[in-house]
Amino acid sequence: MTQPDQTVPLRHVSGFKQCLLMALLGLVFAGHAAWGQTAAPQNLLKLYNLAKQNDPTFQAAASQLRADLETENQAFSALLPNINFGARIEKQDNTYDAFGMSIEASRNPGTYSLVLNQALFRPQAWETYKQSQLSGEVAKLQFQQAEQELVLRLTRAYFDLLTAQNDLSSIRDQKAAIAEQLALAKANFEVGSATVTDQQEAQARFDLAVAQELAAENQLAQRKLQLETIVGMPVDKLATLAPSTQLSAPSPNTTEAWAEQSRNNNLIAQQARLAKLIAKGESNKAKYGHLPTLDLTAQMVETEQQIFDGNTGRPFDLGVDSTTIGLVMNIPIFSGGGTQSQVRQQAALLEKAMNNVELASRNATQAAKSAFLGVQTSLAQVKALETALASSELALKSNKTAYEVGVRINVDVLNAQQQFNATQRDLSKAKYASLINMLELQAVAGQLNAESVQQINQLLIQ
Repeated sequence: MTQPDQTVPLRHVSGFKQCLLMALLGLVFAGHAAWGQTAAPQNLLKLYNLAKQNDPTFQAAASQLRADLETENQAFSALLPNINFGARIEKQDNTYDAFGMSIEASRNPGTYSLVLNQALFRPQAWETYKQSQLSGEVAKLQFQQAEQELVLRLTRAYFDLLTAQNDLSSIRDQKAAIAEQLALAKANFEVGSATVTDQQEAQARFDLAVAQELAAENQLAQRKLQLETIVGMPVDKLATLAPSTQLSAPSPNTTEAWAEQSRNNNLIAQQARLAKLIAKGESNKAKYGHLPTLDLTAQMVETEQQIFDGNTGRPFDLGVDSTTIGLVMNIPIFSGGGTQSQVRQQAALLEKAMNNVELASRNATQAAKSAFLGVQTSLAQVKALETALASSELALKSNKTAYEVGVRINVDVLNAQQQFNATQRDLSKAKYASLINMLELQAVAGQLNAESVQQINQLLIQ
């Protein structure tokens, strides 16, 4: 015997129950709709703030900065007083033989000392302190460079994911259009107004679109994983660029202006200039090896001693307190030629640092000109693709109309559809490339920061 159907058609429910059921279903669907509306897309600025908190590479750079800044405190400590306390406690068992007497004595003598050293004239220590200040500035520049690299890594991953989303969406649109064209080809073939070739061509294009869709889905998953690795949390819907977004040219809009800014503000060039100053300090320290050093010393010592009394034949304890204050001068006379060798060595390293400054300046200039050219090229591509998209859309409409009246064949429509979708994807990629090129140009000029992220974020649909 068959089991009765447990589902009750809605029309068999009483009027009151039907209204109640409809109300419950309405609440459920309304809740889903409201949840979808409140799930705002994640924009670039929000993900940047998350990346600063969760990206291991950036956090490692922050830890390195804190460690490097301690170098200045350590170097400054060499210029401050150095105080040490010492204590020595012993246990002694002594036997004294004198005048026919033997006396055993047990005692615990101790020595306590407090020693102060203050450098008065140590030019090498003072030069080391000045170098540590320069090293702190280098550390700050390196951390700023890590911030710039985070912005570039995040932005590339963000727009790579948007590109993958656009590719998948475009392929699905193309697949839907091919499916429609395939159905139309089958219908026309059945009525005899088209050949089987049209149907086969559409079927082949449809099968290819299915394969491309699978590849695009895999690419989307990979891009999403890359972005999630940077921000340290799942990423869902992203804010996108509006199709009508117009990108402006960089300001200033001249190659030489950006080259000049890069020569002055490029982070690597600034580090090279500071490295030259540090090398100059090393050269000075080598020369200071010929100079004397002068230190102030102060010492307080309390000692318990045991003295043997020759008259009575008995030992007794004696406490001695001493305070010593003095100046200690050390004048180098001859070091086997090692000091002069160090002077020559540091002079050569200083010359190397000076050449590195020139190299960094030239590289910054070349990188700025190259980045500016990349921005100009990508913006020109955007303009050209916008024109090409309008032409492709018009060509697609014309081919569809011509196919309907029998002037064009099915493959013409499919080619026009493919060209339109490809132009759409290329235009999106060109816009993303323009924004990334602009960030790279700002990075070369040492201007890339959170404000740059905010400017791009304002272009996104929130």
